[in-house]
Amino acid sequence: MKTIKSLCLGAAISLGMAASAYAAPTTYYGVDLNTGSVVPAGGNAQTARNSFLGSLSNVSNEDFSSFAVGTATPLSLSFTGSSGTLSATMSSTGGSVIVTNADPVGQFSTSPSQHLDAGFGSTLNIDFSATPIAAFGFYGTDISDSGGDLVVTLVNTNGTSFTYNVIQNNSVNNNNVLFWGFIDSGANYTSVSIRNTSSSDRFGFDDMVIGDTQQIVNRVPEPTSFALIGLGLLGLGAARRRKA
Repeated sequence: MKTIKSLCLGAAISLGMAASAYAAPTTYYGVDLNTGSVVPAGGNAQTARNSFLGSLSNVSNEDFSSFAVGTATPLSLSFTGSSGTLSATMSSTGGSVIVTNADPVGQFSTSPSQHLDAGFGSTLNIDFSATPIAAFGFYGTDISDSGGDLVVTLVNTNGTSFTYNVIQNNSVNNNNVLFWGFIDSGANYTSVSIRNTSSSDRFGFDDMVIGDTQQIVNRVPEPTSFALIGLGLLGLGAARRRKA
């Protein structure tokens, strides 16, 4: 009986640990300064993106090269999912967001020659409600060099939101590049918003990647799996008591 109690306690602890592991997504972040309008090879941003991509399989990348220069949001995007197409609708509030190949004040295309220019005071909103996702990442350029914070907010299918101050007020300089992303094998997400809190700053957005749960490499077992293990151990204990 003592051994069985220990096993059940261990299962309960494992279940508790699993629940805590799903409290928030795993995030990826790296930033480089003085880039010369290129993503530095082996730099912080590229290293963060490679780590992010290394945790996913068979995902696709949106570099905005298929859109005509000057196209404004809303944009309808399609990505490769594990069993079909993942869709996203990009809109903006508070300012214009257009496809461009220009480098007016430090923003630049990370690949190959076009990106989104999120104009002064704009918030980029990305909706995944048609096909909720479990992973999201992007390159951003020339962010927060004129003040303000870059704030990313995620909302999952349970209505839980997570907000991240990715870059804080004037903490980096002109022509910077960053990568930011998240992966969560325990929840699906319906929206992401990216907001610069300064009305006098703008930023570039490029190389967006999304993925679903089945595209996550080496996923942790779902919490229900731990629960089933616990129930199995409890059943084993009951069977041993009947034998006794």
